[in-house]
Amino acid sequence: MDKLLQDLRYAARRLASSPGFAAAALLTLALGIGANSAIFSVVDGVLLRPLPFREPDRLVRLYTHGAGAPPSEISAPDFMSLREQSGVFTDVAAYTESNATLTGTGEPESLKGLWVSAGFFRVLGVSPVLGRGFVPDANLPGHAREVVLSYGTWRDRFGSDARVLGRTLMLNGVQRTVVGVMPEGFAYPSDRQLWIPIPYDSSFSASASTNRRAEYLDAVGRLKPGVSLARAQSAVATVAARLRREYPETNTGVEATVLGLHEATVGDVRMPLLVLLGAVGFVLLIACVNVANLLLARMAARESEIAVRAALGAGRGALVRQLLTENLLLGVLGGTLGLLLAHWGVAALVSLRPQDIPRLDAVGLDGRAVAFTGAVSLLTSVLVGIFPALKATRPDLAASLREGGRGGGAGRAATRLRGTLVVAEVAMAVVLLAGAGLLIRSFVQLQRVDPGFRPDGVVSFDLTLPRAAYPEDAQVGAFHAALLGRIREMPGVKSAGAVSAIPMGGSKTNITFDVVGRAPAKQGEEPSMDVRLATADYVRTMGIPVLRGRAFDTRDRA
Repeated sequence: MDKLLQDLRYAARRLASSPGFAAAALLTLALGIGANSAIFSVVDGVLLRPLPFREPDRLVRLYTHGAGAPPSEISAPDFMSLREQSGVFTDVAAYTESNATLTGTGEPESLKGLWVSAGFFRVLGVSPVLGRGFVPDANLPGHAREVVLSYGTWRDRFGSDARVLGRTLMLNGVQRTVVGVMPEGFAYPSDRQLWIPIPYDSSFSASASTNRRAEYLDAVGRLKPGVSLARAQSAVATVAARLRREYPETNTGVEATVLGLHEATVGDVRMPLLVLLGAVGFVLLIACVNVANLLLARMAARESEIAVRAALGAGRGALVRQLLTENLLLGVLGGTLGLLLAHWGVAALVSLRPQDIPRLDAVGLDGRAVAFTGAVSLLTSVLVGIFPALKATRPDLAASLREGGRGGGAGRAATRLRGTLVVAEVAMAVVLLAGAGLLIRSFVQLQRVDPGFRPDGVVSFDLTLPRAAYPEDAQVGAFHAALLGRIREMPGVKSAGAVSAIPMGGSKTNITFDVVGRAPAKQGEEPSMDVRLATADYVRTMGIPVLRGRAFDTRDRA
């Protein structure tokens, strides 16, 4: 221990005597280690950590889709059929996103809501921190209207008052009773402010023959103990085959798929994040090569000193230990600075909250990230220091003294080693630059793609009318007509329109069709299209070109 402390003090003095070298080496290591720590924190939080639910390995997502098509949402009848007939789940829950307007407690506020089946929280294995979840028959007509609040809504809107339980809230014009508050941080499938039971109608029946292609629900299930994912897939495939036979008009060609909930949540970002982790790994290697070159150049001036110490009796092990101690101190300081840079980087990423990255609530610099940074710092210290240390302490003392005596220049062997490191560094940098150039080129080309409309000067907002206040379609139409009329009269507004889902966003409504005058397609092979409801001025407002004929107008409403 005394020798180690002595080596550390000597290493500190050596670094202090060369402030330029120390600053360059520390900054290089900090950038490499900081980038790796920041990306590792994201990879760890998003990909490596299990989902924050009870026995997350038993949780799955259920999908239906056409043959060869990607997994998609599920209809209410198919959901009930899979729930009741598969036999491999303890329970299956459905949910769909929908905002809710809160009134009667001050200024009206639109809250992000999730409409769920009664067993939603039970399937995930998460209990409210206050109160309870929904009663089993909460979805059935005529039963008590309930609502569960998120922890953030309870804290921010109701001041963390436990007396919120039993309080009546007006949501979308309907009175609902607060029965529970979810734990802080509960965010599945994303941050929500409240949960409301889905009102079951006639379509929520395993025997329903209509609405089987009205696919608007997401479904999550919990496997029975001992049931594998492969067995669950076989079970739902059997149910899907039975539905194809029983309901050929709607279910021909429809298949069912089961995915692990973790894979379903992070599958789309797994490869991009791993590629990004590999890229910053290359950055760290380049930083290591840079610092190793700096150390070799520094060692050239110290070869005479080391040779003299060896001639006076210092063993090669002691010399290597001393040099590695200097590198270890350099790595620790660089890792500490890198951890600070990683903290800033992770905080900036989380504050941006990119929608394409799930589970951002689990991203942060915690003990695992600090341990990773420490391990990277130690590994970096060894990588950047082992070759310079071995080269500087080679046993050819006479050659070292002769080369040092001729002006302290580097020997030919050291020069060759530095040249090799430079070649490796340039090669890795070229690989990174080529990848970055291709990404930038792809991004520029994507920016030039014509989306089919003109987004410049267009602003949008979401609007949801409470069905209790506008029960008739005619009332909804009159409201939208009056609203658009007032918007068009605002200064600076050229035109205004409305649509059920904006381009490249919102939920899709797919329908199949036949062309009049042509033979109908076979069941399951009908052409389909994405349908969105729009007002007369929508096409003109979005700058969508009409290739033939005309856009519709108010005369076409009927």
